[in-house]
Amino acid sequence: MFADVIVPRHLAKTFTYLVPPSLVSRVGVGQRVVVPFGRTTLEGAVIGLTRDLPGGLNVSQLKAIASVSDGDGLSGFSPGMFELSRQVAEEYIAPWGQCLRLVAPPARAVAQPKWSYVATSQGRLALEQGSCPEVHLPLLQRIARRKKGLSAGTIQSSRRSSDRQALLFLEAQQWILRSEGAVSNRPSRILGSKAGTELSTPVCVPIAPAVEVMQRLQMLMQACPTRVLIDGVLDYRVGIMARLAQLVLEQGRSVLIIIGEVVRAQWMAQVLQEATTYPVTLQSRGVSGVDAELNGKVAPQIVIGTRSAIFYPLRSIGLIWVDGEEDSALKEPQEPHYHAREVAWMRAQREFALLVYGSAHPSLEVRSVGEIERVAQCREPDSFPQIELVDMSREYGGAPFSATLTAALRATVAQQDRAILFLNRRGYAGALVCRDCGWVPRCASCAVAFVYYRESARLVCRYCGCRESLPEICGACGASRLSPIGEGTERIEQEVRRLFPGARILRIDRDTTRGVVSTRRLWQQVHSRTWDILIGTQALFQREPILPVGLVGIVHADSGLHVPDFRAAERTHQLLVDAVDLARPAPSGGRVILQTALPMHHVMQAVAAHDPAIFYDEEIQARRMLGYPPVQHLIYLTVSGKDRRLTEVAAQRWVNELHKMLVAAPSRSASAQQSLSADPQSQGIVVLGPVAATGVGSRGTLGWHIMVKGGDRTAMRDGVRRSLETMERAYPGRTFKFSVDVDPVDMG
Repeated sequence: MFADVIVPRHLAKTFTYLVPPSLVSRVGVGQRVVVPFGRTTLEGAVIGLTRDLPGGLNVSQLKAIASVSDGDGLSGFSPGMFELSRQVAEEYIAPWGQCLRLVAPPARAVAQPKWSYVATSQGRLALEQGSCPEVHLPLLQRIARRKKGLSAGTIQSSRRSSDRQALLFLEAQQWILRSEGAVSNRPSRILGSKAGTELSTPVCVPIAPAVEVMQRLQMLMQACPTRVLIDGVLDYRVGIMARLAQLVLEQGRSVLIIIGEVVRAQWMAQVLQEATTYPVTLQSRGVSGVDAELNGKVAPQIVIGTRSAIFYPLRSIGLIWVDGEEDSALKEPQEPHYHAREVAWMRAQREFALLVYGSAHPSLEVRSVGEIERVAQCREPDSFPQIELVDMSREYGGAPFSATLTAALRATVAQQDRAILFLNRRGYAGALVCRDCGWVPRCASCAVAFVYYRESARLVCRYCGCRESLPEICGACGASRLSPIGEGTERIEQEVRRLFPGARILRIDRDTTRGVVSTRRLWQQVHSRTWDILIGTQALFQREPILPVGLVGIVHADSGLHVPDFRAAERTHQLLVDAVDLARPAPSGGRVILQTALPMHHVMQAVAAHDPAIFYDEEIQARRMLGYPPVQHLIYLTVSGKDRRLTEVAAQRWVNELHKMLVAAPSRSASAQQSLSADPQSQGIVVLGPVAATGVGSRGTLGWHIMVKGGDRTAMRDGVRRSLETMERAYPGRTFKFSVDVDPVDMG
């Protein structure tokens, strides 16, 4: 018997192995097996069995399967998850072996020693004096670097025999000793009814959903699989989530909730544990034996996690909820580049479950799906804060604050109220802007802002590679006041301390939240309200919510519009909506001052009017004219390696292959023909690039980017897949890597 096996490597091909007679009864499709692969062994999965030798192969050249993974009932893949991995591989043009790792069940738990090894004073002295033999030095250094030592399990599980030999030597020299009570990290935990996380007390009070809303959702549950969009603020979404989860759990089915940020997931788990009567499991670090044991003993249950939790081996799922579906954190940055939002729909269809997308500002991709039922929150006009637009093209004089915002800050501090100053972190983007009219130089072909490079004094498009010299005057008004955007939170903090020397000031951004301990203390200060002015970036929205304040000042509201990304307007709109929600309603004294050089931009007008339709209508028209998602589709390709010349040649060859298979292809699918007739802007498939990647990647790698754009997603995927196979055959011993990202989120 012969088995087709896929391995967890960046390889699209399968490998044929002999099945030894002793394993014939144990090897089946979906079974995990250990196979020889080159000079090592790998754990792969069987995807096909045959008694006939595949053509072109010589039985004498075939290697045999070494063993079957531990037969504890968890060594094989469930049929549903096995097929889900195959579907993900096809959808995202990724090697099936890589996708199988996403759904791999846990192996048998192996008892690990309960102690760790720590370096003694004699051992540290040996390091200082250089008296440790070189062959044993690496292990002693590893142990000495850790205050709590190195766990015995980590050392014993090492494949290097040198580590085990070094362990015996170092113990004999009394340079290390055993320390009882090594800490064991569990990937999952069950929250009890009174169990708290390390977060502050939840400040969100769920809004009870309307009776008619719940009745409609109950009807949709009977027609599963189906999709629903819950469009509303967080407390409104949590209210529906808790009520809907309770209904599903009472029917004997489980609930899976996906959230982009792990800290927000922790907070949500705490809220739901208090709002429901069923156990809540927090999962964020991959599947383990703990998860399998829990799933086997406790049902139904609520499981909350980040994007990888969409592959959690949960039985009988009745509800999948993706909250913050527009969050870019739901897109996997490493291969395979799956999007949890889309995989959620794949799994909901297999589980016959209700899929809910929750957002306060839904993505255009979700809003454009016709079969999604939308439930929008109805908010009274007086539930919004008062918003005032300040035209910075008239007030800007070198200072980050307008006279209006400065006066409002003084009044807020004097009244002993609190203020939040929000500055989009993308304001650091190297774009030029006219200080008189807000004009930004953009690529004529791609309509995205040019990147400003100070050293070369040039403007470069990251999409198509177009280069232009620096303009001397504004292309719109003819003024000469062109300058890069560069004010960040540090500059804002300095200015606030200068203006208000006696005020208590906090800053929340990537620089102030690097350490776990310091971050926890900082957020404790935030929730204890021991501050007068809080300065922050979008990090303000990635944890548990903040109680609203009297004043919110948005310093450079349009800075995110100048990022070289076609989604710049959408992301800016999302951030500004979140920033506005930090202020109390107008009847309670809530006020928002929005500083912008582009007051007539549709993003600013939509936010100021509390009318998202203004933004969505204008933005979808722009996407249609320029051929961007969701009107058309994108596939982002990368060739990376250390040799610049070889990677460039390979990238150009890939472009040539794509042109032959996609651009010059005479046929299109039926769906494409319909789209061509319905929308002239979606005609054809174009290949852009290759464009050199900016900077140097990890381990000194260089890259070239290629973008495929068109209206026929099926034809695009098929063409890219065939071209990738051609490239892998052309470069069998390549020293560089081909990468594919279908429906990319971040192309910076």
